[in-house]
Amino acid sequence: MKRIWSILALLVIVICGGIINDAQASVIINQEKTGKYNIYENMEILEDKEGNLTIEDVSSTTLSNQFTENKEGIPSYGYKSSVYWLRFEIDNKLSTDEYILEFPYAPHDSITLYEQNGTNKYTAFYGGDLLPFSERDRKHRHVTFELIIPEKETSIYYVRIQSEGSLQLSVVLWDEEAFSEKSIKEYLLFGIYYGSTLVMVVYNIFLYSSLRLRSYLWYVLLIFAVSMTQLTLNGFAYQFLWPDFPWWNNRSIVFSIALSNLAGALFVNKFLNVQHYAKRWSRILHMLTTFNIAILVVLMLSYSLALHLVTLSTILFIPVVLTTTILCWKRGNKAARYLFFAWFILLLTSLVSYLSDAGTLPLNTFTRYASLIGSFIEMILFSLALADRVKIIQMEKENAERATLLLNEELEERVQKRTEELQKSTEKLVSMERSRRHLLSNISHDLGTPMTSIQGYVKAMLDGVIEPCDQTYLKIVHEKTIYIDRLIQDLHDLSRLDERQASFSLNKVSVQKFIQFLYQYKSDVTSKNLEFQFDHQLSLEKNEWVLLMDLNRMRQVMENLISNAVKYTKENGFIKIEVIEYEEFYRRHRHQEEIAVALDNIGNIHRNQSLVIGVHDNGIGIDAQSLPYIFDRFYRADAEQYDTYRNAGLGLAITKEIIDHHNGMIWVESLESRGSSFYFTLPIYTGEMGENK
Repeated sequence: MKRIWSILALLVIVICGGIINDAQASVIINQEKTGKYNIYENMEILEDKEGNLTIEDVSSTTLSNQFTENKEGIPSYGYKSSVYWLRFEIDNKLSTDEYILEFPYAPHDSITLYEQNGTNKYTAFYGGDLLPFSERDRKHRHVTFELIIPEKETSIYYVRIQSEGSLQLSVVLWDEEAFSEKSIKEYLLFGIYYGSTLVMVVYNIFLYSSLRLRSYLWYVLLIFAVSMTQLTLNGFAYQFLWPDFPWWNNRSIVFSIALSNLAGALFVNKFLNVQHYAKRWSRILHMLTTFNIAILVVLMLSYSLALHLVTLSTILFIPVVLTTTILCWKRGNKAARYLFFAWFILLLTSLVSYLSDAGTLPLNTFTRYASLIGSFIEMILFSLALADRVKIIQMEKENAERATLLLNEELEERVQKRTEELQKSTEKLVSMERSRRHLLSNISHDLGTPMTSIQGYVKAMLDGVIEPCDQTYLKIVHEKTIYIDRLIQDLHDLSRLDERQASFSLNKVSVQKFIQFLYQYKSDVTSKNLEFQFDHQLSLEKNEWVLLMDLNRMRQVMENLISNAVKYTKENGFIKIEVIEYEEFYRRHRHQEEIAVALDNIGNIHRNQSLVIGVHDNGIGIDAQSLPYIFDRFYRADAEQYDTYRNAGLGLAITKEIIDHHNGMIWVESLESRGSSFYFTLPIYTGEMGENK
């Protein structure tokens, strides 16, 4: 029994130990991953808002449980006055015991590392840019500490970080070889960057001395200021330029940013001649210049106030410079296009860097070096802009010499072009006049033919040749008067539809009721010895959909389409009415290449819920040449072989206008000798008129 209790007690201790170990993050050094270990992925953080806690306080059991595990990549807390404490364990499973702990963000004011050297005893190591560079544990641009981690042991470390600037809590552990290799690559890449900026400075100084253009001088100042900003942010300035002046190093970032804004405003104002292209914005640039000069003065008195002012200056600088370059570009200054893209890239990348410093964006390699990348691209584009300006001056001189020679050629081209335009306009007017005459001829013919017949029959009745009460002739006269009345009514309807004066009584009609309305045309078809077919595959839910329509106008549409199908279908043929949802219709017909393009165009409008109504026949069909004109006024595909007063050629034109007023689409598919299919769409009513247009 005692043995069982002993085993249970041992299990409790193991489990509790596991819980304790899980509660505290641990970095394991082993063979699987050597060289670099991201401490920030396995550390815990405690915010000290008052900044009064000591190592004894944070390592006590009272505050130990208040540490929170970092789960957000590289922590970035922006510009906070709080002190942050970090805690992490390093479990060294290798035989190597010498490592380097790096804090890869140079502007931190104070970093204190506490290494445990016994029970509740810690040794402190100090770093940060408030200390002289000579007092650093290792002579590197970043704060680094040399650690001796005993082999096959676990060590606990605490870090206290405080800064007036951005708080970026990135912590990385390196072995000596990997750190040296990484540092060499970084110094090489930064050397290329700063070497390039030095070449640009020297080159543009020579250009200034040669051309005496003040904009080159301001550009040199801008390159210098931007380079100083990067030197300070990346720790090179403190390492190589002023290692014994921590007070100045702490303020140099604000100084270089203010100087960059100042030089940028002067450069843009002078280089683009903003006074000429946008006088008001030139004054604003002068005000920004004065504002940044004031920031340089304030910096000597209050770092905190200067930091807030330079942030405001940068926020104002972005829209002012972009707006100024756009206006100058728009008003004819070609060099402004380079400056616009250069400033846009620089300001965008600087904004990314600022937001990552402020903790708004996640901190990674790109966001950390975004402003460096942007400044390099900016200097290249600025150099191109300056070179382009010299090129423009030369080209303007050459163009002035060519202008006279090209003037005559240009005038001849304009005359020729104008002549061609007048010729096209004349041809268009002739075509319109021909169409007008053809329209009048058709109207005269379609009215004149029945009128002549009526006059002849009436004259014959008056002369006694035909009995006045002869039903046969009276029926003919009656039919012709009906045709004339219908033609006049069609012309009147078409005119009112064109002018959007026709009255439409739009009412809500359920799809089920509309289907019943369509089915009533069965008698019109069967009375002509034709087979009537009706097909709809709508679900019960879709039968409850609502259409917004004028049922009388829709009756006019169906009568035109049915009568047209009956007229061209031989006896014992068939006429079919089909009702289908648009999506299903589109899926079925997508394979037909000859109508795919038309359906795509229609689909862009009626991809939402719509119905497609089709009227099919197996009649004589329509030839391919007539299809594009089938909905034109007075157009008859069979005009040569079909000469009857019953076909005026207005029915389909009116049908199209009615469908258009219902926000639908209408089209036809046909093959000669195989019949025709007329389709039109009606959008489903959704409750808002704007949604059904």
